[in-house]
Amino acid sequence: MKQWATAKSTGFTIVELLIVVVVIAILAAITLISYNGIKDRAVAVQVEAGLSEANKKVQLYAADPANNGNYPATLADAGVTDTKSVTYQYTVDTTVTPASYLITASNGIAGTTTYYMGSDVSSPVVGTAPGHNLMPWNKPDSASAPVKLSSSVVVDTSVYRTSTSSVRIGTNSSGNLLRSSPFSGSAGQTYTVSLWIKTDSNWNGTGDNSKIRFGNNDGTGALLQACGYSGVKTSWTQVTCSYTLTSTSTSVSISVGNNGTVGTIWLDDVSVSLK
Repeated sequence: MKQWATAKSTGFTIVELLIVVVVIAILAAITLISYNGIKDRAVAVQVEAGLSEANKKVQLYAADPANNGNYPATLADAGVTDTKSVTYQYTVDTTVTPASYLITASNGIAGTTTYYMGSDVSSPVVGTAPGHNLMPWNKPDSASAPVKLSSSVVVDTSVYRTSTSSVRIGTNSSGNLLRSSPFSGSAGQTYTVSLWIKTDSNWNGTGDNSKIRFGNNDGTGALLQACGYSGVKTSWTQVTCSYTLTSTSTSVSISVGNNGTVGTIWLDDVSVSLK
């Protein structure tokens, strides 16, 4: 009798292959997460180091007898300038005794890693210093523009107050949210919007909806505060508007608009701060 040898398969089954694929995917995900974690920490260390060095230079400036104990008016006076890796914001308050200062450092303009220190803050703290701009614009980058862009809200590189661009808002365009809306905080804290505006000479917008608007972010959008632009501005003019959060309005949406039917407006150097 002939005996037939049964061939034994040495290949992988579909199930085994799927298991291998899943394992590889899991290992790749773990590797990516680990890499991103290491990268993020490296960025944070770099920002903290730059901030600590800037803080030290400000203190050394004040300690110099030639400066009579005064803090520098600008970081540049203390020998601190922006780099490709770290950018700074700095304010000094001489209206109080003793004078005080704050420094915010980020991993670039509109960076995602931010710390601050100051005369009363001896170690780096995560976040933006009170009173500093929460949404800097890396001009002319559209992704970090201070106003959310649309068909009627665009970046204009031909008209600007400082550096390379501004935000142009066309006619009949009200309620354009600022980039980081909504903004949250605690009752008693105050949000302040500062912007510079320029208009066409024939612009006919009114304070009804040509304004900085604070709305309650509770689902109703109820008006909390508004500041109009107050007519035609053929040269750059600063407009500010503030709102203090309450127990029933700890989250607000902030918008700007142009309800004019004729003429264009431009906004530049837009900032939002919280104190």
